[in-house]
Amino acid sequence: MALAVCVVVRYRKAVTYGVHALLAALETAGVEHELRLGTTPEETAEHITASQADRVLVLWSFYSPDAEAMAAELATVRSLSGGRGLHIAGGVHATAEPQQVIDAGWDLAGIGEGETTIISLVRALQQDEPLTSVPGLAIKDADGVALRTRPAPQLPLDAYPSFVGRNGPIEITRGCRYTCQ
Repeated sequence: MALAVCVVVRYRKAVTYGVHALLAALETAGVEHELRLGTTPEETAEHITASQADRVLVLWSFYSPDAEAMAAELATVRSLSGGRGLHIAGGVHATAEPQQVIDAGWDLAGIGEGETTIISLVRALQQDEPLTSVPGLAIKDADGVALRTRPAPQLPLDAYPSFVGRNGPIEITRGCRYTCQ
């Protein structure tokens, strides 16, 4: 029997397009999940604690200039929610600096385009499978080093809708696929 998963999004107006694409991917793939959007750290923490799901996955996305402020918000959310939830940062900064994301307190960093990663991640949580089987992640090892899982498959943008059930704008790129060192 599959475990129930609640996806909580720290929803910020500045970075909505990528989040909508991930949520559309989950819906299109038919992945069962509860969805909650938190527009403030306090509301995000309330959603985490209110969920009755077996697992809570908290999605964060931000650009590099916001990394320090988002790390402070993460600390607030963790404190207010009693440490519940698996927190993943995705987007440009997480792709470029996964070790920095892990060092700042996130459990996982999403590397590159996240549509296939989010589908695999929620399914792994539902089946209680090791997260090392999920492509497109950086995961902290016992020494705090961000270890990368295998790359997520590169799919054409048209493989997933940007929004489910309506039209909307999309970003031309999300993250850098060149993995500069």
